[in-house]
Amino acid sequence: MRNPGITGRRRARWAIALAAGFALLIIGCESAPVATTVGATPTPQTIAVTAPTAQPPDVEQSAPVAIAATAPPEPVSTATRVAPTPAPAATQTPPPAATSTRSASAPPAILFTPQPTPTTGPSATPLPTFAVPPGFPTETPSPDYLSWARPGAYRSPYFAPFALESFSSNQPLATTYFFYWFDYTGRTGGTPPRTDFLPFKPTDIATTSFFEPGWYEKQFSDMLDAGIDFVLPDYWGEPGQYGRRVAPAPVLNYFATQGLPPMIEALDRLRARGKNLKLGMFLDTTIMNNEDLTTARGKQILYASIRDYYSRIPPVHWAAIDNQPIVWLYDAQKVYAFNQSTFDYIYEQFAKDFGGLRPYIVRELQWYQAKNTTTQEIIKTEGMYGWGAAPSGFNSDPRFTVAEVGPGFSNTQFGGQGRLFTDRAGGQYYEENLILALRSRRKILAVETWNELGEASGILETLEFGRQYIELTRKYVDMLKAGRIP
Repeated sequence: MRNPGITGRRRARWAIALAAGFALLIIGCESAPVATTVGATPTPQTIAVTAPTAQPPDVEQSAPVAIAATAPPEPVSTATRVAPTPAPAATQTPPPAATSTRSASAPPAILFTPQPTPTTGPSATPLPTFAVPPGFPTETPSPDYLSWARPGAYRSPYFAPFALESFSSNQPLATTYFFYWFDYTGRTGGTPPRTDFLPFKPTDIATTSFFEPGWYEKQFSDMLDAGIDFVLPDYWGEPGQYGRRVAPAPVLNYFATQGLPPMIEALDRLRARGKNLKLGMFLDTTIMNNEDLTTARGKQILYASIRDYYSRIPPVHWAAIDNQPIVWLYDAQKVYAFNQSTFDYIYEQFAKDFGGLRPYIVRELQWYQAKNTTTQEIIKTEGMYGWGAAPSGFNSDPRFTVAEVGPGFSNTQFGGQGRLFTDRAGGQYYEENLILALRSRRKILAVETWNELGEASGILETLEFGRQYIELTRKYVDMLKAGRIP
């Protein structure tokens, strides 16, 4: 069965969405990728790696340009990142914090020290290893609370110049949430998860596994058939970061990192056939474990997940808008506190690690304004959405920058109080919400979800519906991109 804590949390989240309308903020979001080069020598169409200049989140972005990263330096045994000394922190309720106002532009320093290659986990699921150029160490930040972090090789200064293919904020885009914690093949050992309680079953359930490149290849190919431009895999961090099993995944959350290499292999196969699906980051913030993200510790923990995810993925597959790799945040229920400095830190550190690039941050409604701080400042990032469209429908508040839709929802099969059921009505519910989404004229359409099987919110090919929802999605995505409003 699914993790009752997670199911209960989402149940409460969706109940809130059903009960009330949202008050939201539009933060500068508009939207086939345009190639861009990342290099050390500035030219009229080059962003220099050595001179990353952080801009305020609400600054209008320029048209896509070519970006390049510096070539690898001579191998060294350690790498030091030095950031400005932080100002004292603001007074908070528990957990305790320091006593004065924190500067939003003063991230704390992080010292990187060499660590041995990760050892294996449980016998059936060895920890993944990621290629680091010869002569370079596998690094992990020095604080004990970041001992799980394992950044990959696709970052400064380890990666040679590369082309970044970017969407424009002026073009309509479609995305979807992809859950890859399944292993119905039993590759991880033991008895494969049950499928009898699933309301709808995928046609390829026999090969559904986060280990299988072929499974990703089929799902990603179907996403392209549906008109999806970039996918948002539900990322649960690294082994040791979140100390409990994420049902239905086996062996804690190893799937989140073990699934990346076969996912990349599938993208490579598709690209070789001329099919180009981009990969964004959907950070499931459940793994924040109620951290205070206004503190140096909290900021480092949040950013480490973002850095490590993108540094493991070849840049040719990155989803970017206006040359900004996409970072999409789930809700803030498992975050104790945050403010604008939380996001300023992400922008500053990302630029240092990725050749001057800044991320394109889309946050969920619960990140609308500062939480558990002395002020209620409105947070500024590139975009905002509201989770819960699958059970509660499209939210028409015009201050959203993302049009969120879903085909229906059910978790009643798990039993217990407070369960939700939203009838698909033969596709009518989904189609009505797609029409409302297009009428909102928002640039990004987000489908909730591609394949959350346990909550019956997927639009993937199933035994029960065939490709009905893939075809419905393509119909309205084509209309969105053609500017035809139903």
